[in-house]
Amino acid sequence: MNKDKLKQVKEGFDKITSQNSTNWKLVLFWIFSLEVVAAIVEFIWVDKYVEYSVKVPHTPAVELLVGLGVTIFVWFCIYTIIYDDMKNRFRLLIFTLIGLYFVVTNDFSLQFLLNNLNPLHFFELDFSAVLILELFFKLIILYLIYQLIISAKKNKQDIK
Repeated sequence: MNKDKLKQVKEGFDKITSQNSTNWKLVLFWIFSLEVVAAIVEFIWVDKYVEYSVKVPHTPAVELLVGLGVTIFVWFCIYTIIYDDMKNRFRLLIFTLIGLYFVVTNDFSLQFLLNNLNPLHFFELDFSAVLILELFFKLIILYLIYQLIISAKKNKQDIK
């Protein structure tokens, strides 16, 4: 009984994250999304972010760029709602995650996110709930990388 339930959960997860190992773009989307969420979680609860984050001073040029980015984001939201395109929904979600990362971390150089990509960086963390959560995210991302490899092989076979 438990094996059947576990198998159903795995099949449901595979369907959501990779369309059963057939859509490599969807897998990349999930890897990116989980990595950004993991970086935001670590930024909020770990104090070592100061070493990697480069703060940009608030100048009129930066404010103009941020205002332009928000304007483009709002326009893209309205465009996606009007034309109801699934590809644009994923792009909108990616832009939302990037914008959320910028707002929460104030790290426009992406140094903290790049440091978070290092799979061994969490050994620098103290043992806590954040470490367990980071390990959980990394395990899911590792499985998604496996799904990415499988879907790339399937796409390569379909091309031949």
